[in-house]
Amino acid sequence: MEKVAIDLRDVLASGSLSPEQWLARSTLQASAAGVDLSRIASATKKGRVGDPGRAIVLDTAHAVAGLLRLPEPHAGDTRPRVSHKKFVPEGSVIVSRLRPYLRQVAYVPGGLRAMLGGRDVVCSTEFYVLTPNGDESIAFLVPWLLSSAVQDIFAKATTGGHHPRFDESLLWSLRVPHAIWRRRAALSRSVEEATFAALAAQRSLDALAQGC
Repeated sequence: MEKVAIDLRDVLASGSLSPEQWLARSTLQASAAGVDLSRIASATKKGRVGDPGRAIVLDTAHAVAGLLRLPEPHAGDTRPRVSHKKFVPEGSVIVSRLRPYLRQVAYVPGGLRAMLGGRDVVCSTEFYVLTPNGDESIAFLVPWLLSSAVQDIFAKATTGGHHPRFDESLLWSLRVPHAIWRRRAALSRSVEEATFAALAAQRSLDALAQGC
């Protein structure tokens, strides 16, 4: 069993007695130095949806190991909304806090709204929605968030039996390694290309299915 020594003052300052939180923080502290995630991105909690009745709703199953999977069929959900949703801007990265071992992380590319006929995108509150603090793409965060180093931190931090989740504060305590940061432009281009290719393939297959 893994053990961690904790200063009582740190426990009192954090207000957390959760062993999962402290195991995750211990792993985080031992990880490579880097750029604070909070310097790169911010959490989006609100946004203006032009026509809520036509909005595309993303649930956690629509982010699959880095790829965005649009709901089927591509039509607005006309059922009354019974739960809150988060607005998802283009250029954002969505990260599910629920069952992180399912690796439900994806990039939402620019141009998606036009591809969807002008419909906005909203998502489940189980997602953390990360948006860039500047003009640079944050698509490079997707492969990093799916890396074994980050996934190990998430795994150690999850609490709850039937619905294990990790806390948002842990996400913002992460640091992007300098090696990843230096390659961010090339990584972002690769993620953007892969995302568009996957969406195009999905739309082609959906069109074939509708014609059968």
